[in-house]
Amino acid sequence: MTSYARIVVGSDGSEAARDAIAVAGAVAARLAVPVTAATVWKQSIEVPGARDETWAQRTTTGADVDLYAQGVRDVVRIAVEGDPSDALIEIASQVPDTLIVVGAHGLGSATSRMTGSASNQLSHSSPVDVLFVRNRVPKVESVALATDGSETALLAVRRGFEFASALGARVSLITVADSLSAGEQILENVEQQLVTEYPDAVVERRPTTGDVADVLASDAGRYDVLVIGNRGMSGFARVLGSTANTVTHKASSNLLLVNTTRTPPVAESSN
Repeated sequence: MTSYARIVVGSDGSEAARDAIAVAGAVAARLAVPVTAATVWKQSIEVPGARDETWAQRTTTGADVDLYAQGVRDVVRIAVEGDPSDALIEIASQVPDTLIVVGAHGLGSATSRMTGSASNQLSHSSPVDVLFVRNRVPKVESVALATDGSETALLAVRRGFEFASALGARVSLITVADSLSAGEQILENVEQQLVTEYPDAVVERRPTTGDVADVLASDAGRYDVLVIGNRGMSGFARVLGSTANTVTHKASSNLLLVNTTRTPPVAESSN
């Protein structure tokens, strides 16, 4: 089963970043893929203990040590000056099927969203998939795939299923519908499409009702990772407040935000 070919993890030495490194290391070790540990600084920030190249080099070295302790042997350290989100996107875009992993600090804070934290900016502008880490887990054992039955959502479901399968995690399909019976029908259809592409697919179906964003955000705590597509994360839909945008900022679990605007990878047969 194909999944991500490389992981780029952002580190600034904070506790949230350490959590992101821990999860990135666990995922990379399981997938046997290389990791790029990146630290970005802005030299124009003139405060005591200002972040500069020396600080950035020291921070990436610390990330390397943490990753090595988790069994990751192929680590590239990058320290660069610039805007954190722009730099991470540029680094990640150099290799196809790269996953960015960052701490979710700032996603739940109105102040951070207004001032533009790196995680918030990535949630709206990253052309590659991003895993936002809220909880440090030693192993990803359960993954929830959110869907409304649309073709766009199916792209995220496919990507999330490949990710979960490569990690050996349990997979649940979740939808929020007008009724449980309607939700069950949506999930049955999605499961059938998954089984067509991945004959060995085994998933749990969990139909729910209520406000879509609130239900997904609160229900996410049951799982190590919640997977959603990024539809409505930018432009006018973002201003209006899309479901994806709300869930991204409110979810209690680690969140894999899948870029559904790109061309999906060709599924490999398990036979």
